Amino acid sequence: MIKKSRVVLSIGAGLVGILGMSGCLPDEDFSDVKIKAPSPQVSLPLFNTTLTVEDMLQAGEEGRLQKNADKSYSLFYQSSIQSERVKDYFPEIPNQQFTESYSLGFDSPTFSLTGAPPATFEGTIPFDLNELTIYSIESGGGILAVTIQSDYQHDLEVEASFPNIVSPNGENLTLSFILPYWNGEGISKETIDLSGYKINLDDSEIGFNLQVSIAGTGQPISSNDELNFDFSIDNLAFKYLSGNFTDIQVPVGADTLSIPAFSGVVDGTIATNPSMSFSFSNSYGVPISPDFSQLYIERVDKTVVRLQDEEGFNFFKGGFTFPYLKVRSTEPKVDTYQINGETSNIDKAFSNIPTALAYGFGFGLNSSDIDTSFISDESQIGVDLILEMPLEAGFDITLEDSIEVSFSELEDVEELKLLLKTENDFPINANLQVYFLDNEGSIIKNADGEEIRLFEEEDKFLVAAEVVNSATGETVPANTDLPTTATIDRDKFEKVRDASHMLVRAQFNSISDVSNNRIKLYSFYSIRFSLATQIKASIDS
Repeated sequence: MIKKSRVVLSIGAGLVGILGMSGCLPDEDFSDVKIKAPSPQVSLPLFNTTLTVEDMLQAGEEGRLQKNADKSYSLFYQSSIQSERVKDYFPEIPNQQFTESYSLGFDSPTFSLTGAPPATFEGTIPFDLNELTIYSIESGGGILAVTIQSDYQHDLEVEASFPNIVSPNGENLTLSFILPYWNGEGISKETIDLSGYKINLDDSEIGFNLQVSIAGTGQPISSNDELNFDFSIDNLAFKYLSGNFTDIQVPVGADTLSIPAFSGVVDGTIATNPSMSFSFSNSYGVPISPDFSQLYIERVDKTVVRLQDEEGFNFFKGGFTFPYLKVRSTEPKVDTYQINGETSNIDKAFSNIPTALAYGFGFGLNSSDIDTSFISDESQIGVDLILEMPLEAGFDITLEDSIEVSFSELEDVEELKLLLKTENDFPINANLQVYFLDNEGSIIKNADGEEIRLFEEEDKFLVAAEVVNSATGETVPANTDLPTTATIDRDKFEKVRDASHMLVRAQFNSISDVSNNRIKLYSFYSIRFSLATQIKASIDS
């Protein structure tokens, strides 16, 4: 299996992945080629193909290469981040337990009075809120249990009302208990599923009222006789909370957005005028303190640059007013922010080739002293991040790939000549070199350990196209009327006879040319290649 060198600035088919699919070169493509060489000779067309921008640049799984309206290109990378749901991280409301005992407070040898006004007992039940400041709870579930127990030797009826607990139909919760006297003790218990109930808290307390009616039996009453009131709430879940919420961090995981299209470039600036847009959504009804200080650009030279504000801007310093709901709504509050060379140091961060964006966001619930805020069990913060890199840049990139060849069956070869014709629409100069690969995918070397190249003296030069309309990017392609030729003599041929592939390497460089230092890449740019061989062999007569 051939080990192909990676196509720099490409994750796709590359240069010769396309070549292998192109078939044979039509004879007329070389009808103008006239080579003076002794016979016998054989001409073998190898390939005729075109390399376009989309072959060179592919965004990878996390990105998108977009053709713009003017036929130029931009690279987009997008990531969506969601915070954990409130129900998955928010402090739980503890189980509640309250017990109190009440007495009529007098002694009587007999008590047979009926129809007397009920005795009234009132009080408050403290709520353990796990150090949260909560004004009301709209319950999504939980069990309220009230138990009344009496050691009076009389039948009792108790009405327990809770003005701070409101039922789904809007009525205050009222429970009725009947405690018949049996063998010196009466007991009654009621349980309520709190789903849909609302609990209004006053200084973390709720009130209650007990109306106790006694049906006298003639038995005595002691000041030591008691009525026991037991109140509990277990597994209380909320649908909505209103309160004042401060210093609560909303968990958002850190991550890295890979920028693979540029990972192989070793030098130069690829994207100019990069920008990053944030779309925020927030279904909390709470002011948010954002922390955007942990955004970093990782670069091919192994350096890391933290994104920061330019003077006069305060996004990364925490001065961005994060959107939040002021009234309850099923739709989140949204807002956007744009990072560019004016608002941040993103141009500096991209001055070396970017390979990844590492990010971590911080969001803190931060109600002011006078705020009454609200959250739901589904509240979340979302961030859609889009990194745009218009492909208007200086280039120093290398493309490599290989094509399959077979010379082993050729006998008595005196000379092998390769003929290459090119036509270049890119306003970029390019160099081209061809190497020979063995069956292991390694470049074949000579006895001195030097790589055997097709063009001995220097890489062959492809002339940049002339830009004739800077507004549209239109160029006049540079071409050669006659092909570039390279000759392999008998000695070199014997060294590469067993080659299984030819490695074609094209290097594009606009950085060295001041006039073309920054160019746009358009969809109509391409380089067209035609390659053929001529073989001169000796024939025994």
